[in-house]
Amino acid sequence: VPWDDLRYLFGEIMYGGHITDDWDRRLCRTYLAEYIRTEMLEGEVLLAPGFQIPPNLDYKGYHEYIDENLPPESPYLYGLHPNAEIGFLTVTSEKLFRTVLEMQPKETDSGAGTGVSREEKAGPPHTLSSAM
Repeated sequence: VPWDDLRYLFGEIMYGGHITDDWDRRLCRTYLAEYIRTEMLEGEVLLAPGFQIPPNLDYKGYHEYIDENLPPESPYLYGLHPNAEIGFLTVTSEKLFRTVLEMQPKETDSGAGTGVSREEKAGPPHTLSSAM
């Protein structure tokens, strides 16, 4: 198997022409060097920690193999420390709570301190039947 030719075909001709950044092109070549090699045909390549390359199967068999054998998504799967997820979840939850708080109606102190909310100021909701 002409591995160098296949890596060049995929990395430079088919996909590589879409890569404009030199560092991204270098990353693409590194991935191809890691995954497109002789051991791939022998089933000895790990695509992720604990996830070996699938055996030669049909389309349905590949999906079943992936569904049954792919480890759950975790920072470890991407080569990160398990605590990396804590930072991501913290930022995500802060954004969620900030959005929820921004959606809350705000009390206004205008008009001699009556404390009229946005809903009270806008009036009751109108229905289609009352407009006709």
